[in-house]
Amino acid sequence: MKTRTYVSIFILVFAVLIIAGSCATGKKAYVAQKDEELFGTWINPDYDVTSIDDKITYGPDGVLQVYHSTPTKRVQWRAKYTITDKWIDAKGIIWYKWFVNEIKEGAISTPDTEGYCCLGKISDSGRKLELSGSRYDYPTEVNPDSLKYDYTILYRQE
Repeated sequence: MKTRTYVSIFILVFAVLIIAGSCATGKKAYVAQKDEELFGTWINPDYDVTSIDDKITYGPDGVLQVYHSTPTKRVQWRAKYTITDKWIDAKGIIWYKWFVNEIKEGAISTPDTEGYCCLGKISDSGRKLELSGSRYDYPTEVNPDSLKYDYTILYRQE
């Protein structure tokens, strides 16, 4: 009787895996290169540092570091991030989607258990990064006037 039960469960699980695999039509996951345009330090010293992070570093190791004041060397908080998509549009603007997770070290506004979905565009010969973010879904636009998504503009630190 036990053997029959285990075999039935195995067959059921195997069938579910086959059906799920055949229904998957999504595109392949993006594999980040070692020289992505997103990597590096981005700043905006014009931001009021009491409310917006004005220095962010995206590392090729998938670590994101955030500072509240451009001249400071102390990391305010850090997280892991994964680039999920990249494309270049007809105007030559480089677009990225990335997901921030494993948020640690003092991230008061973003709970450790939640992720953060980002859509960003790099323009002006790789010197300007505009991004929108949401805790709920990937933004559909990068718009400073959006009421649905957070917006940030940063410039590459030379």
